[in-house]
Amino acid sequence: MAYDTFKKYVEDSRIQVDIIVTSEPTKTAVQAAQVHNVPVSNIVKSLLVKIDGGYKLFLVPGDKRLDLEKLAMRFGTDDIRMANADEVKDVTGYSIGGVPPFGHKHKLETYIEEGFDSTRELIAAGGAGNAVFRITLAYLKEIIT
Repeated sequence: MAYDTFKKYVEDSRIQVDIIVTSEPTKTAVQAAQVHNVPVSNIVKSLLVKIDGGYKLFLVPGDKRLDLEKLAMRFGTDDIRMANADEVKDVTGYSIGGVPPFGHKHKLETYIEEGFDSTRELIAAGGAGNAVFRITLAYLKEIIT
């Protein structure tokens, strides 16, 4: 169902990406990289973080971790944690492993973290744990801003 929602969002918004559905799971960055034969660093992880009672989305290269201590300093708060699976589903409309970088149930302030190679095509989740799409960093920035 979430895949269909994302596909409709892409079509309605006239976003120029092709969603690829595989029989193999692509829920983790490592799985997606293996299935699509790309470096893990080319995978976009969409991570939902609860900060001061609200939610923000962080797009992180597949080979990097999101440092909550650094984020706490960046946002000047100690009230910060990763969203749990229920919160992710409620806020984004997607389950962990299928959260795309845009097209969420609720509008989210989105941050692209450092480390993506702007010369390479990236792969991001497409609404389900076996759906992805390819996108350039420049086009991704254009869509989310």
